[in-house]
Amino acid sequence: MRKLTPELLDHLPHDDPGALRSRADLRRINFFMGNERWIASAIPENTRHITEIGAGEGHLLSRLAGKFPQAEITAYDLAPRPAHLPPSVKWLQGDLFSHAPPADGGTLIANLFLHHFTDPQLAELGAWMRGFHTLLINEPQRARLPVLLGKLATPFIHPITRHDMRVSIEAGFAPGELAETLGLTPHGFHVTETTDWRGAIRLVCQRCD
Repeated sequence: MRKLTPELLDHLPHDDPGALRSRADLRRINFFMGNERWIASAIPENTRHITEIGAGEGHLLSRLAGKFPQAEITAYDLAPRPAHLPPSVKWLQGDLFSHAPPADGGTLIANLFLHHFTDPQLAELGAWMRGFHTLLINEPQRARLPVLLGKLATPFIHPITRHDMRVSIEAGFAPGELAETLGLTPHGFHVTETTDWRGAIRLVCQRCD
């Protein structure tokens, strides 16, 4: 069963020294897990609109802006717009549910973001997502091996990261849970789910119509 506990990083000022160190840890963890490489490779070549929810520091979108220059890119996050972000990226700050999704759909990215939501919120988010053509979702897998890998990383990461990594895994998903909770299949999506030994559970959801 999922266990949702507040993550320390979510409640620190954006420029807090511990938060800055923890975000640097998260970039290294993302690289080790291959999350951004998987997302970049899974985006359809002809996509005209890319949207990321929970865009964080915007590093993934900066990379995608170079790879997909023809695509309009939109980001949603509680944090302010990062200074390094290309001007072409549209940044919407605030609660995700207070904003409408882009009217023209396209590809939606959620990378290590959905585990912050309760099951009722995920059901609401599934409805918010239905206008997109492709959904690429990467989340923590709730399993023993990711817990072990997290413990092995303990000497090399900040205490904030150490706490939040455990919390993230406990709030993560077992196979089949996320697709069912989002409720996408009954609304015209074909869902392909895979797992990675490093602790990721990944969904590629494509509209059938």
